Amino acid sequence: MKRIIKIIFPIVIIAGLLASSCTLGTPSYLEGKLSILPEPKEGESPALVYSACQIIIYDIQTGQLSHVIGVDDSGYYTTKIRPGSYVVDLYRMGSVGNTAEVPMVIQIESGETTVLNINLNTRY
Repeated sequence: MKRIIKIIFPIVIIAGLLASSCTLGTPSYLEGKLSILPEPKEGESPALVYSACQIIIYDIQTGQLSHVIGVDDSGYYTTKIRPGSYVVDLYRMGSVGNTAEVPMVIQIESGETTVLNINLNTRY
């Protein structure tokens, strides 16, 4: 019995490592910039607007919320994401502005970086 375990155990470990390396592959990313329109005047800081926004991503296959991504003080966002189809939207606290660019369906390919820039109109 011990001999069988000594033979089977390394095979199971190697098979597990091979399977995990196949499923991990090269990572995929979603990134972009949230731009405020009209552009802030000199001396105005858009950081407050950016802090009120989050990029939200839903997995189309499951319908579940997949990611919630914060926007940095310069309007940029990035996340590692699995290949697949997603709906991307912009969550805005209060009445920060509006955009016609999202929600949008995107396709994430394995090992690629998808760029999605969004313009946020703060003028009503």
